[in-house]
Amino acid sequence: MRRFRFRLAPLLRLRSQLERNARRELAAAVAEVSVFDQRLAAVAQGLRDCADQAADRGAVGQLARGLETGLRRHQWRLRTEQGKAQKKLDVARAEFVVKTRELRTLRQLHDQRHEEWRDDARRAEQSEIDELASLGRHAQRHDAEQHGVDQA
Repeated sequence: MRRFRFRLAPLLRLRSQLERNARRELAAAVAEVSVFDQRLAAVAQGLRDCADQAADRGAVGQLARGLETGLRRHQWRLRTEQGKAQKKLDVARAEFVVKTRELRTLRQLHDQRHEEWRDDARRAEQSEIDELASLGRHAQRHDAEQHGVDQA
């Protein structure tokens, strides 16, 4: 019996590699957005702390208000960068979905072709078995006829 050979195997390997690359890019984009989320959370906590201290009329309050202004600017920059990172994440996610769909389609085609090959192999094997059985019956009849002629 001949071995199964999928004509699109090189394409399947390429699509698989592209899907893995898209998965890595998606993971990197998720991590980047997560870093910005963490930084923004830290800035928000700093702003809350500054708001508590800013009520003081002394030097500590003045320092807290100045620090709060700097933190707000930093927060604005982080939100801008987070927006860019989120756009990259959206693109990476869409690309990953496309690559995954392409790979799944090729794998389904591979599985379908493999099943067809197995069905053909089973039919061929059954045909050989039927032929051998037919030859065996024919040989038995021939032997029976020969014994019948010899005994008469």
